[in-house]
Amino acid sequence: MKFVQSFWSKPFFDDTFKNNWNFRHHGGFPNPFLFYCAWTYSCLSIKKYYPNLHLVTDDKGLEIFKDALKLPYASFSDSLNDLEDYHKGAWALGKLYTYRLQKEPFCHLDGDVFLFGKVLDPVLKSPLFCQSYDHDQYQYSEIHPYVHQHFENVPTAFEAELSDTIKYVNVGIIGGSAIDLFQEYTSKAFELIDENQDKLDDINTGLFNLYYEQFLLSNMLSVRKLTFASLYPKPNDGNAYNFAAFHHIPHKSQYIHLISHLKKTSEYLEQIVARLRLEFPDYYVRLRDYCQKKAL
Repeated sequence: MKFVQSFWSKPFFDDTFKNNWNFRHHGGFPNPFLFYCAWTYSCLSIKKYYPNLHLVTDDKGLEIFKDALKLPYASFSDSLNDLEDYHKGAWALGKLYTYRLQKEPFCHLDGDVFLFGKVLDPVLKSPLFCQSYDHDQYQYSEIHPYVHQHFENVPTAFEAELSDTIKYVNVGIIGGSAIDLFQEYTSKAFELIDENQDKLDDINTGLFNLYYEQFLLSNMLSVRKLTFASLYPKPNDGNAYNFAAFHHIPHKSQYIHLISHLKKTSEYLEQIVARLRLEFPDYYVRLRDYCQKKAL
């Protein structure tokens, strides 16, 4: 199994909407130092249990993670340079383009996912797997009709009646051996964006990224009656799971994901910085010195 992370620098460095959650300035973290601490600890925590970990990024990402921070990825790719002409608000495209590049069974992990054991093993042999799912159709109730009313040439894969019977996936991790499905899924997402880049300034990009990344896949699976494995087998309705249960590490909790607003929660960020400094001091010192040099 190939394990992959991806970093597209264009949304990260764009400060036009730096205080707007819908964009991904500094990756959604309060500042670059905290983002780099989280990313470094994510890489090192995953690598500890799954050594075959690779990074797909662009030139700026190589400068940071390979040259400056010297993270121990098995390989580095600059393939996300191909996204230079895409809208900075479409921050999930770096992930989807990375899915598209895979030619063998893979597992993609977000840069704010941290592992404290071989917790992924139960799902890795499945044709398709993800982190979790819920039945929350309301998160798409604004963007779904807007896209169909205002966008052009919307692929039929986006056509669906919102329903609480659909399992809406969360892709903190995603992967599997169903490579053909990933190719089709990502091609439909890019088709939608390629036809409508001129409209992305007028929409809630936060919701839109979830729409083409998570709603699209969920709908395709529902229409085709395809099943998927989930790291959390029961639905996360009503936020049933605590994805930041640091106090239960490592016995009751071996998987942490700083979803959404958790990236700005000081108690969790303090945990990440402290753990990185304690467990991987050489990487922490290198990161600290880099940030001080860059006045970050």
